[in-house]
Amino acid sequence: MAKKKDEVAVSPTAVEKQGEDETKVFLKTLIDSKKLPAHIKSVDEAFTIAQMGKELGFATMQAFHYIIPIQGKLSLSAKATGALLRKGGVKYITKEDGVFVYSGNSIEPNKIGDKPIDQRTTILFVRDGMNEECSFSWKDAEKQGLTTKDNWKRMPKEMLWARCLAKGANRIGSDLLLGLYVIEELTDSFNISETQIKRNDDGTVEGLVEDVKHEEVN
Repeated sequence: MAKKKDEVAVSPTAVEKQGEDETKVFLKTLIDSKKLPAHIKSVDEAFTIAQMGKELGFATMQAFHYIIPIQGKLSLSAKATGALLRKGGVKYITKEDGVFVYSGNSIEPNKIGDKPIDQRTTILFVRDGMNEECSFSWKDAEKQGLTTKDNWKRMPKEMLWARCLAKGANRIGSDLLLGLYVIEELTDSFNISETQIKRNDDGTVEGLVEDVKHEEVN
């Protein structure tokens, strides 16, 4: 089928094979033709993401979906974090997925009518024979002022898992992430409206619908 005159063909290796000037011209074409995710607003931003993606071992077009800028800071999607951990030889197993916790740290009711006092996700990370078990609970989220946010009210299980993954990834594989935050950490740290966040079906952040400035939550 013949391509339309204004259609841009994107090769997975197109950007990698070009010099900096040619790359920026090509990136501008992609932005103008709306071939890049909405959170990429400028050529310089796209170029920075492409360079960081290269450092992380991602193909350029993949990096545009995996690396998301928020108020001048680059962050990694949950999918990117998982990919980097697996690439670095880190295995992770979800041992508790948003389980309710009762008094005495039990995950089963102690008696009829017993009400949970917490909700918790636990993931076991394994790297080079070293185990790191991390948990993130609703009480942890409360301490950080997260539980009043709409996404935490609607998708507590998914939010607990995303934050638990970020916590464990930074503990056992910070060198693999090159110091980048996982995007859920930044969207929770900055006062970003849920209407400006585009989410995947599993509740993790795919990107921002609109790039505006936000105040950091203390």
